[in-house]
Amino acid sequence: MIRQDYSFKRRNDLYYITLLTYVAFAVIYVVITGTVTGGSVQFGLKDPVVWIIGVFVLHALVMLLISVVRNRRLLITPDALVFASRFRERRVPFTDIERITFKRDRRKFNDGTFAVIKLHVAGRRRVMRMRVANYEREKELYQLLKKIQHEMRKEG
Repeated sequence: MIRQDYSFKRRNDLYYITLLTYVAFAVIYVVITGTVTGGSVQFGLKDPVVWIIGVFVLHALVMLLISVVRNRRLLITPDALVFASRFRERRVPFTDIERITFKRDRRKFNDGTFAVIKLHVAGRRRVMRMRVANYEREKELYQLLKKIQHEMRKEG
């Protein structure tokens, strides 16, 4: 099927954008609620809303750090799909995959963006779902999985 190994890193864009949004909102809120008295500026850091925003910022930062530390990626080897992280690895041999189905989101058409891939694995009751847009080089991943699907149809 596949002649070489491919590696696709999991994206962290959502975590970065969320963290930046919360930080920007916190800064804007603190600046707007600050008061100017005489020649000095006082910011309302004791405001409960600032503490709540701080909790959101802290949560987003922790989630980003966890995602970076986990270092999730998808490896496609000549004989298996490997869902790997820093701490564990799940191997799904191509021989165990009964079929691969693609479901496209209605927002995009044929380029594979926002595609949800369902892996029907023998011995598993539930279907494994994978969103192509969660990985870097999503179009390449989509084309590679289409090729694997085509090869599986030829063999079966």
